[in-house]
Amino acid sequence: MQIEFHVAPLFAIARVSGELDLSSAEKFRSLIDQELRRSGVPNVVVNLRNLSFIDSTGLGVLLGRHKTVKSWGGKFILTDIPPKIVSMLEMAGLMRVLETARTEGDAIRLIESCRYANREEASTNE
Repeated sequence: MQIEFHVAPLFAIARVSGELDLSSAEKFRSLIDQELRRSGVPNVVVNLRNLSFIDSTGLGVLLGRHKTVKSWGGKFILTDIPPKIVSMLEMAGLMRVLETARTEGDAIRLIESCRYANREEASTNE
């Protein structure tokens, strides 16, 4: 499993390739957490286009990062999910829990729209 990061002020994009399973889940968790601490961004977009396999341990680490990012007030969005990975997420009931977007661009627009919605909400509460 490999992860390539692209960081912007509002989000980090993690492009994952290979297999996310028992042997790589801890590496995935560690790399995502390190990047979040280093960059300080509140949101994570995880591009799964080149993910070839995921097992229950991999599903668990995705759910764990989702819960962590959400607890910090951010969004954790999966994008470009291959059909066989979608099937695994659906069988585990995670498609109803994890936020998804068709593409990285869609995820970024969602993050930006939430930012502006939150800014408008804050200004109306003052």
